[in-house]
Amino acid sequence: MAQRVPAIEKPADGPHVVAEIGRLFALLVVATLLQTAVAANIRILGANPDFVLIFVVAVALLRGAEIGAAFGFVAGAIVSIALFEPPGVRSLALVAVGYLVGRYAETADLSPSVAPIVSVFVATLLAESLELLAQFLFGRQVPLLYLMGRWVIPLLVLDCLLAVPLYLVARWWLGGERHVRISET
Repeated sequence: MAQRVPAIEKPADGPHVVAEIGRLFALLVVATLLQTAVAANIRILGANPDFVLIFVVAVALLRGAEIGAAFGFVAGAIVSIALFEPPGVRSLALVAVGYLVGRYAETADLSPSVAPIVSVFVATLLAESLELLAQFLFGRQVPLLYLMGRWVIPLLVLDCLLAVPLYLVARWWLGGERHVRISET
């Protein structure tokens, strides 16, 4: 008797993929506008919120590592160009954040109430550390203790306060459910 070959799963339908890309693009535009136009006007304890980082974390938690890293790269490149920053530094940091948070979402047992806050906290520490390392490698004088006390710690508090509301907005906009592949170990 001939063995039956299992059916190969069909890829996602074309219109659904196009709609998903459209929603991600709209979220990218909103995050970029918030970062470039609004964040400069919000200053609490010496720090401005990092809207793009929070949205990269939300996308990575909801869609996984690959989409989170791609979203982080594009968002970082656009914001760097818009703010006349050295190209690549923010993109590198946001690619690392998107990928690592996405892997966390794929492999860890997530608690929906805590995951955005913990992820944004760790992502902010990682992104700021990478950006400070880049400043050091560029040969700029970076007073590390001053920046940690006067900028990074207030930024951590501010980003963590904004994590849940912006995560809920992103979850609502992207369809309300997680589409993360669970990897088998």
